[in-house]
Amino acid sequence: MPDHPTAAAPTPAASVGIPSPVTRALTVLACLATESGAGGVLFLGLDPELLPALGAWLAAHSGAGRAGGTRGADDATAAGAGAGAGGAGAVVRSLGSWLGEEELWLRPRLGDDGFRLVPGLLVEEPDGAPPVVLVPDLCQAGPAVVRAAVTLIGADAAHVEMHGHSLRWHPRAHWLAAVDRAEAARLSPHLLDRFPLRVEAEHLNDALWSLGTDGFWDLPAERDVLVRALPTLPYVERDVSRGALSAAAVREAVALVPPDTGMRRALALARVARALAARSGAPGVDPDHITQAATLLGIKPPPLRPPAPQDRPPLRPPAPTEAVDHPEPPSPAPTEPTPTPVARPAPPRPLTTTPVTPRTPAPERSPYPEDSPDALPQLGSLRPPGRRRGAARRLHGRPTGTMRARDVHDLALVPSLVEAAKSRLLHPELRAEPLALRPVDLRQYRRRPEAAHALVLLLDHSCRDWDPTAALAPHLRWAYESNAAVTVVEFGHANADLDLCAERVRVPSLLDPALLDTFARAPGTASPLAHALDLAVHELRRFLRKGRAVVDEALFVVVTDGRGNVPLDASLRGTPPSGVRREGVDDALRVAATAATLHRVRSVVIAPDLDQYPELPVELAEALGATLVVAAGRVPGAPA
Repeated sequence: MPDHPTAAAPTPAASVGIPSPVTRALTVLACLATESGAGGVLFLGLDPELLPALGAWLAAHSGAGRAGGTRGADDATAAGAGAGAGGAGAVVRSLGSWLGEEELWLRPRLGDDGFRLVPGLLVEEPDGAPPVVLVPDLCQAGPAVVRAAVTLIGADAAHVEMHGHSLRWHPRAHWLAAVDRAEAARLSPHLLDRFPLRVEAEHLNDALWSLGTDGFWDLPAERDVLVRALPTLPYVERDVSRGALSAAAVREAVALVPPDTGMRRALALARVARALAARSGAPGVDPDHITQAATLLGIKPPPLRPPAPQDRPPLRPPAPTEAVDHPEPPSPAPTEPTPTPVARPAPPRPLTTTPVTPRTPAPERSPYPEDSPDALPQLGSLRPPGRRRGAARRLHGRPTGTMRARDVHDLALVPSLVEAAKSRLLHPELRAEPLALRPVDLRQYRRRPEAAHALVLLLDHSCRDWDPTAALAPHLRWAYESNAAVTVVEFGHANADLDLCAERVRVPSLLDPALLDTFARAPGTASPLAHALDLAVHELRRFLRKGRAVVDEALFVVVTDGRGNVPLDASLRGTPPSGVRREGVDDALRVAATAATLHRVRSVVIAPDLDQYPELPVELAEALGATLVVAAGRVPGAPA
């Protein structure tokens, strides 16, 4: 019998047929229910539709046997009791990009006696079970949600002063978030540090979908089917004493975490190990529990570093040399002349075999992508986007919430009326008057900002033995710093779907992982430069004339040697040309001349320093009205 009481013991029937990825994810959630101070759980690559089911399981699991209250069906969902051991479940709240500061802390609600102010979604009740907070897509979360996560996760106390009300509580909520693995490295390291518990969901998605019936987990009935299909794992109550960590366990936890990642990850590893030890009934935490926790979270030991200079043993001084009398060598004896050797045929050379190097398996992906040197977090991801654009251009993005109105454009009528009703509630002198909208009550839609800058990059992969990275770096840095929308038009590579046509890739920013493959293409044979310029000009016009979201500046960068061997008509028809002389180059110059008339476009042509046809890049730059940059960079190892 274990020393620590548990809320529920797993039945043998509950674990039958449960895939191992599901068991691993539920074990992490059970450890979070045991040790609520471990931090948030981040699911890498999990389908957002599956997160509510996991949140409902955790709510029923952590709220079993406790008094859990709800604040209404409009903002909280009680987990079903079928997944727990009986009793009321905790409250599940989902946060999205549409929520603002007032919805999170203090918000008005309509009751029988009119409007009243109630605590927000993140304000916790002191006598209830810890709520479960869900963020289905951490990359799309609004600034208010992101700042709330950074502030509350791991905090000892929370204090809010708003509208004359003072709220204080101890944050105990369990935060669960999902994010696309390719976009996780774009998030702020401060935000990712609040989610030290990671779960790889590459195989978890299929395992969870296989447990359901129709796959509609957004419906409460279907979600309960999945929650009831998951097993019940034991957890330890919060008021039960935990075992202490031994000195060896502390050293093991610190050694498994890189020293430059902060202490939250090491503390979370130690708390998960303590939860595993408490569940097994161990009196304390030893290094074996630390190893089990690291395996559960996918934490690999950091590579060994060479010892510091002060830790290396001192070099032994050389032994003193003594003067030794060396006798002179004797004179060589006279030798007889050797006969001339007879030429003999050389023996056959042995057949040499090249040793086959065994193929090394692909390295496992780390659950902490922010540790990679290639991680590029978005600038200012914890701050609201800057408002350097005009009001007319700011009204095009889709609405993500409301904010206080700064002018009379794009007013949100219903939120303004709700704000006016809340003002009557806060100011008793206004209750005798009819409901009226004051300037302070007006609300505008908060919209997702559109990019104020755009980069159209044309890449010619048919240029062999040439690396334009050095000349291209300043323009890529400008696109990164200005958070510009990016369109890449590429052609002339070996893996093209259609050799006679160019390809177009649209991404919201330079940090999109879809751009990684565009800079590592093998050169091909066809060079449809005219068709690529035609697509690029269409992209420039789209950025400059896209409704009210016109960009302030567009940068057009052309990386090519100017040698186009496919006419524009052949690319549009998809038929190979015959007898091409200069038709492809003339078509390219004619299309490029149409881009020179576009306003707010800055064009740059980057060309290699070649001996053959050096006038083609010059003609192209003149047709575009662009600046010509001749880069003499060659790929290492390429013939000169």
